[in-house]
Amino acid sequence: MKRRAATAAMLLAVSLPAARVGARTFRETFERPITRPIGDALAASIGRSLPLTAASAGITFSFDKETQVFERETDILGQVFLERPRPLGRGKWNLSASYQWVRIDTLDGRDLDALSDTRFPIIDPRNGRPFTVPRFGLDLATHQVTTSLTYGATADLDLNLTVPVLYSTFESRVIFRDAATGREQRAHVRASSTGVGDLFLRGKQRFAHGRWGDVAAGLVLRVPTGNEDDFQGTGAWEVAPMLYAATPSVAVGSRVRVQAYANGGIDVDAGDVERSEGRLGIGVDGAVAERLTVAVAVLGREPFAGIAPPGFFDVTRVDPRTGRRFRAPVLGFDRGRANPYDLSLGGRVDLWRDTVFGFVNVLLPLDRAGFRSDVIPLIGLEAAF
Repeated sequence: MKRRAATAAMLLAVSLPAARVGARTFRETFERPITRPIGDALAASIGRSLPLTAASAGITFSFDKETQVFERETDILGQVFLERPRPLGRGKWNLSASYQWVRIDTLDGRDLDALSDTRFPIIDPRNGRPFTVPRFGLDLATHQVTTSLTYGATADLDLNLTVPVLYSTFESRVIFRDAATGREQRAHVRASSTGVGDLFLRGKQRFAHGRWGDVAAGLVLRVPTGNEDDFQGTGAWEVAPMLYAATPSVAVGSRVRVQAYANGGIDVDAGDVERSEGRLGIGVDGAVAERLTVAVAVLGREPFAGIAPPGFFDVTRVDPRTGRRFRAPVLGFDRGRANPYDLSLGGRVDLWRDTVFGFVNVLLPLDRAGFRSDVIPLIGLEAAF
């Protein structure tokens, strides 16, 4: 009995940490040979999966040549995650604050809280004994408050500073079993972290305006101020040249106007170009009586490469029937490219004198590739002055 207990304890020490004792970050809870790649994958993926609200204001101002002042446009932007090419207006400011909740629910369509690895036992790299993982459950939730400040530098140029603050909670519950003795051991980790996420500096220059619509060029600089090891940032400088376009607003009936938008560009990772990805989005606004605008959009990301190199998640296994040893990914992790697409539903409403606006939004996944959240709700306020 003592020998079995010692063997089980050794399996626990090698494969998973029993608690977060001495660990300073979420990622350090995975610092074991078998689970380290999982922590690395989370650190590389979660920071990019946190949605970023658009820098564009809910309303804009245009210069009236007769009055020689900037006057508010009649339409209200409903899109929360798509940029509009129309600038805010020279000398104008827009301040917004939003809250969103992101809980990672699935991995390639599987419940992240109920992963398992039991078909072919994993070989302990230290003592050569086989073990299985009947349960590997992860729970990662992020509460994000984002403050965004936009300034109209010229009639066609907007500048923006966006700062997110995150409170993240992390929990893992693991059961693993000695394949030879059947003895089980359990590990439970619970931790939380609060910090500033990655900072964003954004600029937008409109270069086309006419009867067919507006077009603007944008540039987004991501500053790695977030803690990658607590899954609150990417850990890399990124620059994204973007293109924003919109059709003219078209009347549909006496009280409704419709306008379409498109965004596209490349998010370039300055430290590792292979981790770069394409960004795209298309959407439609429906404005009702100049006071309420509802919006729908499809948002997508197209990574240049998979989340890890070949063999990154592979562990040595044994076939109990034949004794044959081979290598295969732990927990069935797929290192290939995840191309997440989301449906965005939301809108804006004028709350007070064309100055204070409220907005709500929800993101719903259109696929199950990679680490995904079933739903991401968002609510916020903004003021233009």
